[in-house]
Amino acid sequence: MKHVVMCAALAGLACGASGQNVSTDLRVELTFDQTIYAIGESGTATIAADWTGVAGSYFSSFTVNILGNTDAFRIDSVAPIAWNNPALGFTGTPALVEGSRIYGLQAAQFSLIPPFTSGNPILVTTISFTVVDLWTEFFFTAEVADGAPFPFSVTGPIFNDPVVEFGLDSFFSPVLRIPSPGATGLLAMAGLVGLRRRR
Repeated sequence: MKHVVMCAALAGLACGASGQNVSTDLRVELTFDQTIYAIGESGTATIAADWTGVAGSYFSSFTVNILGNTDAFRIDSVAPIAWNNPALGFTGTPALVEGSRIYGLQAAQFSLIPPFTSGNPILVTTISFTVVDLWTEFFFTAEVADGAPFPFSVTGPIFNDPVVEFGLDSFFSPVLRIPSPGATGLLAMAGLVGLRRRR
């Protein structure tokens, strides 16, 4: 996992390097409410984050595009990121939702500018979607959003602690399946044959 240590600057204030680096492992994970979806069925995906490291550290930024691998499922809505602080210039909602892709989902918080949430693990957002076409399997990947140099960051408990930034390999999404109508029919026929043989 790629770790880069830097200082945060805000409103003309630059932090000085402290004598202690923040050492932490961050996992941003997307989970689905089911493992198999039928065509026409709706579902929910949840993104949450948790990390280990220095006590008092907090999730300070989330700046990504979330990309579905196929338009066989359509994103219907994305919940605003609850801990986002609009004073830092982000809305906490995507810039664009197009098919199975979410662009410009950016949020940030800073302990010296309330409101501030220090939960760990922390809910990032929930995504509602509908399966609209046949596809063998689907999943999400993440990439850095435009204008944001890093996708995720955790900040130390005091202002002069550094920010720890993480590569995209800390984002995880399972692979889900949509059974084809033909496969469903074959399974049903196999069940009928089995019942007749038992008789």
